[in-house]
Amino acid sequence: MSRMRRSRPRPRTVRPKRPGRLRITALLATVATTAALAAGCGTSGNAASGPVPCTTPGFSADAIKIGWVYPDTGPLAQALGAARSGFIARVEQQNAAGGIHGRKLTFVWRDDAGSAPQNLEAMHDLVENEQVFGVVESTTAASGSADYLHAKGVPVAGLPAEALWADHRYDNMFAHGYVITDGPSVDTFGTFVKARGGTKAAIVLSDADQVSNQISQKVADSLRAAGVEVSPEKFIYNPTHTDPVQLGQQLKEAGVDTVVGALSAVDTSEVMEGARAAGATVKVFLSAAGYDRGVLQEKGPAMAGLYTYMNYVPFLNRTPAHDLYMDAMRAYAPELQPPDQELALVAYLSTDIFLTGLLRGPACPTRASYIETLRGVTDYNAGGLLPGPVDFKNWGQLNLCYTFVRVNNQGTDYELVKDPDGADRWCGNRLRSK
Repeated sequence: MSRMRRSRPRPRTVRPKRPGRLRITALLATVATTAALAAGCGTSGNAASGPVPCTTPGFSADAIKIGWVYPDTGPLAQALGAARSGFIARVEQQNAAGGIHGRKLTFVWRDDAGSAPQNLEAMHDLVENEQVFGVVESTTAASGSADYLHAKGVPVAGLPAEALWADHRYDNMFAHGYVITDGPSVDTFGTFVKARGGTKAAIVLSDADQVSNQISQKVADSLRAAGVEVSPEKFIYNPTHTDPVQLGQQLKEAGVDTVVGALSAVDTSEVMEGARAAGATVKVFLSAAGYDRGVLQEKGPAMAGLYTYMNYVPFLNRTPAHDLYMDAMRAYAPELQPPDQELALVAYLSTDIFLTGLLRGPACPTRASYIETLRGVTDYNAGGLLPGPVDFKNWGQLNLCYTFVRVNNQGTDYELVKDPDGADRWCGNRLRSK
């Protein structure tokens, strides 16, 4: 069979923009494997005797064809545009290292516009017409095709923006971390807050976004497990209707020294301003969505002292794995400026997860054997881009390890917060199910 040319999304410069929906920022902060990772899987997957004959969908004599889906149009196009570059960089990085088991990677892409029906249409086209082996996607509409892909046994890696990524019914779907899960919480967040002097916390909820409230509930469970009291009062923030100073007065009267939430970075900065204006004595502001340099440029002084956490290692803590990422971005996705953008990194991670299944499997896998191989990986850490190992065998649980950062006192930059032993990550224990 002839080698297929890959269909490449049109290049364009993507400036860092604030995502249009809280779900994106919250997932990145909690929520996102590299460069096949000289320290992990290894970037070279050449077979000593060259490619073997293979009739698996997507496999030809010298190539493996995969699919790529993201919202190139629609309301999320700007927010997720950087993801495209991360995907391309990781694929081309692998090709430069010799491909996988003697085959080069090719890809075709489709636009799902962030729409569930269009996501299904895109996946159907890729699987039935393009005959791709599997798919990497960066979208918030994966639910549109989840049942179809599972029924077909097609492997998928992507952004865990919906609860189904943690659902064990979808054993063909892989991600680097989970923030929306029915499983128990971990004590990591509570241990962190207690170490920073927090003793009584208020959980600030949204009256419009249930995803953020689910994240906040897990943090509340973690606080209680670590011995931090959680105020029973209900604290609600709505950016349109809530007076931040009145909310700050409510926090002051509740006597809390810690404020926790999963609001957007902008909304969190408003809550912080209101608390300070009301004279609330808050030692710890902890948010799932505070790591956003675009917002920091606008709201820096208001965000001073804010702590946030993420389930990947940020560029703030430059590692050899980050250097591999940056080299790949400069070589294969120079249109993304600056290249150190979180959504690009998360897409790079998702792509690396997908390639890991190919690298660790035989030269001619079936889709079923690929899924079995990748589900057997229990120590995946993206060569150092993740703060702790991911267990794909027991998936769908909150990660045990996180990186915590703090906005400096001037509100101009972020600083890494080390654990009591001087480590760059904070790791805890999983709580027992209720």
